[in-house]
Amino acid sequence: MREKAFKLKKTPYGWLDFIAVPFSCDYGAAAALGVQKLLTDLSAVFQVVVMANFLDYTNRALKAETGWEPVFYWFSILVVCVGWRRISFRVGCIFTERLRIRAEAQINMVLTDKRARLSYRLIENEDSWNLINRVSEKPEHQVTIMLQRSYNLILYIIRILGVLYIVFSQVWWIGILTFILCIPLILISLKNGEKNYNAKKQVAEYERRYQYLGTVLSGREAVNERTLFGYSEKVNKDWYDQYEKARVIKWNANLKLACSVRGSSAVVTLISSFIIIALIFPVTRGQISVGMFIALATGMYDLVNMVGIELTKAVSQLSQCREYLKDLTEFAALEEVKGVDEPPSKEQMEVNELEFRDVCFCYPGTANMILNRLSFKIKRGGHYAFVGANGTGKTTITKLLTGLYDQYEGEILINGKELRTYSHPQLKAVFCGLYQDFAKYYISVEENVALGAINRLSQPECETEIENALKTVGLYEEISGLPYGEKTNLGKIRENSVDLSGGQWQKLAMARAVMSKAPVLILDEPTAALDPISESNMYEEFEDISRGRTTLFISHRLGSTKLAHQIFVLTEGHIQETGTHEDLMKQHGLYAEMFDSQRRWYQ
Repeated sequence: MREKAFKLKKTPYGWLDFIAVPFSCDYGAAAALGVQKLLTDLSAVFQVVVMANFLDYTNRALKAETGWEPVFYWFSILVVCVGWRRISFRVGCIFTERLRIRAEAQINMVLTDKRARLSYRLIENEDSWNLINRVSEKPEHQVTIMLQRSYNLILYIIRILGVLYIVFSQVWWIGILTFILCIPLILISLKNGEKNYNAKKQVAEYERRYQYLGTVLSGREAVNERTLFGYSEKVNKDWYDQYEKARVIKWNANLKLACSVRGSSAVVTLISSFIIIALIFPVTRGQISVGMFIALATGMYDLVNMVGIELTKAVSQLSQCREYLKDLTEFAALEEVKGVDEPPSKEQMEVNELEFRDVCFCYPGTANMILNRLSFKIKRGGHYAFVGANGTGKTTITKLLTGLYDQYEGEILINGKELRTYSHPQLKAVFCGLYQDFAKYYISVEENVALGAINRLSQPECETEIENALKTVGLYEEISGLPYGEKTNLGKIRENSVDLSGGQWQKLAMARAVMSKAPVLILDEPTAALDPISESNMYEEFEDISRGRTTLFISHRLGSTKLAHQIFVLTEGHIQETGTHEDLMKQHGLYAEMFDSQRRWYQ
C-alpha cells in the first residue's frame, strides 16, 4: 500500500500550502496540471503576436506586396494556438480528476486518523464539532480548487505581464493605465472571498440542524413514530426555520458576490472600450499596423475581461481556500490523546480493586457538578449495580473509568494506582462495555462478534469462540437460520445483507462483550432493547456472561439489581445508600421506593 504523502502540519498553513498540499497528494498530477495551464496561457499571449502578423501579411498579400507563404505560416501557428486552447480544458480535467481521487483517499484517511485521536470532550463540544465537520466536508474539493486557482493566479499574472509588455512596446501609456485600473478589482476580490467563507461558517450550524431534521422527516428509522404521532408538521416547520436561516445567509453572500462581479464586469466593459478607442489614434498616425491594432484590441479585451471577471473569481475562491486552511490549522492543533486509537494491550492485567476516592467532576464548559465527592470501592469478582434518577452520574462513572474524561478532582484507583497513569491500550484491556446505545456494524455476523477480541482474530480457536458467544446470548439458532449463517452480511448497504431486530442487534453486542477477555464488564442498560422473556433469559445466563469477571450494572430496570452483590444508590453525584437488595429493601429508603414502583414488572 502506498505510504500516505499528505500529513497535517504542526505549523500554521500559509499561502505556499495552496500548492504544497496538492503536490503532497499527487506530485505527478499537480505538475502536469501546471504544465497544461502554463502552455494555455503562453499560447494566449503568443496568439496576440501571431494574429497581428497573420493579419498584416494577409493584408500585404492581398495588395500583392508579398507572397502567400508567410500568410499560411502564421495561419498554421494561429490554428495550433487556438486549437490547443480549445482542448486544453479537457486535458486539464484528466489531471484534476486524478488529483481529486488521490486527495480524497489521502486527506480523508489523515483526517479520520486525527479524529480518532481527538480528546472525547472535543466531540461533545458544539464549536469544535462544527470545526471538525467543516474541515472534513469534501476536503478533496478544496485541494483541487486551491491548486487550480493558484495556478490561474500565477499564470494570469504571467499573461497580464506578457500582454502588457506587448502593449508597452507599442503604446506605453495604455499599458500603465490598464495596470493601474486592474488593482482595485483584485483588492475587491480578496475581500469578497473572505466574506463568502465567513458566511459558509455561519451556515454550517444551520445546515447540520436541518439535515438532521430532514432525516427525521424522511428517514426509515423514524417512519413508525412519524405515522403514529403525526409530528411531521411540527418537525417540518422546525426544518423550514433552520433551512430559511441558512438560505438567507447564503442568499445575501451570493447577492453581494454577484453585485461585485457585475460591477467588475461593467468596469471591464468601460475600460475595454476606452482602450480600443485610445488605440485608434496610434493606428491613424502609423505607429502600429492595422493587424497589430486588431490583435491588441482583442488581446486587451480578453485581458481586462480576465482581470475583471476570471481573476476576480480566482482571487475570491483563493480567499475562501485561505479561510479553509485557517480551519485546517486550528483542526491540526486540536488536542489529541496518546494511545486512544491503539488496540487493547495484549498484556492481560488482573483487577483486584477499583476505588473512587472523593471524585468531583463537571463536564467541560459547565459549572454543574455531576459527581460530588463520590467514593466507593469495588472488589475483584463482585457484581455491582449503580441506580438512581437520570442525571445522578451513573453513566459519567463509566466515562471516567474508561478514560474518556480525565479532568476530574480526587482519585480513581485501579489496584491502588491512579487511573490517569495507565495508558489507553491498558484501560481498553481492563474494561469491556455493553451500552444502551450500542453500535450496529454493517459487516458480517462473525465480524461483528469478533470485534470484541480484536487481538485474537488470527487465532484458530477464534471461530469456535464466536460460536460459543452466540450460544451464550441465545442468538445462535437465529443466526444459523440466516442465508449464510455467521457469514451473513448485516445492515442495509450490501447486496444480500439482512437487517436484525433491535433485540437481536443488542444480543449481538452482548456477544462481543462475551468475546472480550477484559476483567471488568460494564453493562449500561444492557437489556433496554430486549423483551421481558429475553431479559429474563439474559439474567439466567448472567453467570455465563460474567464468569470470572467483575461486573458493573447501570440500569433503570431494577430487576437486574438482584444479581448484584452490592448496590450503590446515587443522588446528586454521591452515594446515598449502599447494600444488597435485601438490605436496601429493609431500609425502606430511596431504593425501596424505586423498586416498589417497578415491583409489578417482576411479580
